Amino acid sequence: MFQMLHDFGRYESIVASSASTADAKKMLISRTGRYSGLLDVLTFHEDAEPTAAFAGADSWLAISPDETSLAAQVDAAVAAGVRRIFLLLSAAAENGAALEEKLAASDVKYTVMRTGPLVAGPGGEGLKLGELDMPVCEDVPRDDVFRFAVEALTLSEADGRVFSLCPAPGVTSTLKEMRLCGYDRREEIQLLLQGTVREPEAAAEPSAAESAEAAEMVMRSEAEVAAERAEELEKLLARARQRGVETQERMVFEEAEKAARRKEQEKYYSKPDGDDDGPTDTPDEISDAPPAPK
Repeated sequence: MFQMLHDFGRYESIVASSASTADAKKMLISRTGRYSGLLDVLTFHEDAEPTAAFAGADSWLAISPDETSLAAQVDAAVAAGVRRIFLLLSAAAENGAALEEKLAASDVKYTVMRTGPLVAGPGGEGLKLGELDMPVCEDVPRDDVFRFAVEALTLSEADGRVFSLCPAPGVTSTLKEMRLCGYDRREEIQLLLQGTVREPEAAAEPSAAESAEAAEMVMRSEAEVAAERAEELEKLLARARQRGVETQERMVFEEAEKAARRKEQEKYYSKPDGDDDGPTDTPDEISDAPPAPK
C-alpha cells in the first residue's frame, strides 16, 4: 500500500502511524523503498497520541482500523484539519450506519470501503461495488484493493460513499476490452465508482405463464420438426420406389432387346449342311458381334 501511495499518489509526505514504529520499519524499510524514493518521503509515528500524527496532513487512509477507537481518531483528524478520510475495512462494520452518520456530520470528504479477505495473487481482475453490510464478499487480490484505495483517495466519485468492494468475474472481460482500447487503471476505477462498469444482472426467473408458454412453444417446435422429418422421409421413399420401378422396366427392356438380337443372329447364321461360304464361328462365339451387312 505504501509503495503504491508513493508510485501513483506522488505525495510530498507519507506518515506511517501504527502501534509499533519498530514493526512498521521492519515491514516498510526495504531495497525497493530505498531505490524508488519512498523512504525519502516516509516518516513513522506511534499512535499513542493520534492528533500529533495528523498534524499537517491533508488525507487520512486507515487500514483495518480498530472500531473501538475509530470515533476518537475521526475527531482527532477533523480537529487537526484533515480534509479527506478513507477507511478501509476488511470485515463488516459492526455499526456502519452510526459510522457513516458521524463522518457525514464531520464536514469532511469521506469514503468507507469494506473488502473480503485480502489474498496474494495477480491483480487486474474484475471488481464490483455492493452494500457495506452485504453478507458475503469473496477473497480479493490485495493489489487490486490497494490500487483502488490509492486512486479513490483523489477521485471525487468516491466522496461521501459507503460500499463493499468484491471480486466480480463477470466484469473481467469488460475490463480487458477497455484496456485494449487504451483505458488505464485510474479510469477503470472511476468508471466503477460511476456505475458505468458493473457486473451483468442475473436474468429474472420466468413466471408460471411464461414457463408454460415456453414449454408449449418447445412442444410445438418439436412436433413441427417431427412432421417435417416424416414428410422428407416419405419423399425419399417415394423417390426410391420410383427408381426401383424405372430400374425394373429398364432391365425388362434390355432383356427383351437381347432376346430379339439372339433370335436374329441365330436366323442369320443358320445355313444348310455342306455350305462352306458362311462363317465357321458358332453363334455362341459371336453372339455379341454385329450382324453382317446384307
